[in-house]
Amino acid sequence: MKRVLKALGQTLIQSILLVCTLAFISMVGLAVVPSQGAYAGQDRTQAPPEAKITDPAESFEDLNPQAAYEDIVKTAQNPAKVEKVYDESLKEYKGEHPQEGIVQKAEEFIEKVSGND
Repeated sequence: MKRVLKALGQTLIQSILLVCTLAFISMVGLAVVPSQGAYAGQDRTQAPPEAKITDPAESFEDLNPQAAYEDIVKTAQNPAKVEKVYDESLKEYKGEHPQEGIVQKAEEFIEKVSGND
């Protein structure tokens, strides 16, 4: 009788361990499954928002690259004009990007102190 009870106890313990092992494996399987199905219903034909043109009036035809190239060539031929165009471009850039770093503030301070306005 002891042998039968001992055998039943071992069988019960093994079956409990087997069920726990299978439950653990299935839980790990659920956690590892990729979530690619979430993207299945989305429309991928549209361009991402960062690829859109910000100014609809500005297109390649409006930019006229040939005229811009000719302006650059004319500017590059006159060294005095190069510095003037650079300063204008720098002022325009600073107008569009008003945030100044410590380096720019130091440069302005040095220019003020040295008198090179």
